[in-house]
Amino acid sequence: MKAAIALLVSVLGQALYILLLLGAALGLLVGIMLLIDSQRVLRWNAYLNRWISTGESLRVLDQPHDLNRIVYRRHRILGLVVLAAALYALDVLVFNIQTRPLVHIFRDLANPGTLQLFADSARLFLVAGNALAILVGMILVLRPSLLKGVEGWTDRQYSPRLSSQNLDEPRYQPDEFVRAHLRLAGIVAAGGSLFVLLSLWASRLL
Repeated sequence: MKAAIALLVSVLGQALYILLLLGAALGLLVGIMLLIDSQRVLRWNAYLNRWISTGESLRVLDQPHDLNRIVYRRHRILGLVVLAAALYALDVLVFNIQTRPLVHIFRDLANPGTLQLFADSARLFLVAGNALAILVGMILVLRPSLLKGVEGWTDRQYSPRLSSQNLDEPRYQPDEFVRAHLRLAGIVAAGGSLFVLLSLWASRLL
């Protein structure tokens, strides 16, 4: 486990290093071009600057789908499926899964006592959830109308478009600032990118 984590950290570290290197090189190029040929950079920006709104894709995801008719029309089959899945999961959780081997496998990630507490809590939570699923499955098989009250209480629609309206508005302030201060933006971009490149080069030498 420790070797796998070390390999993952090494791969992610190399990928991050390459991304930083490429980003800093691009930033240095843009900074220099802003100083010597700012109009060309503005033309690049005008060509690459495209506004992509998430409204259309969220509108498709935001459409409600009523499954009540399907559930109540085939409530016995659905109830039997829920019962079978919950009984199988409960059997595995109670009789076939021990938390100590899991804690031993992941012992390098955190304190063993904390891992043991987390594993036991997760197991109890899953056992309680599957016990509730057994009750729901029995109700679906025998008398699904008992769930209508709970369904009416829990049936809510949450629209992501309301929370993402501010995120979906274009912000042109950075473009306007660069157009108004071309030389300053070039110096900042070139200086910051050069500092990052030097820092990356120094980190490879240490």
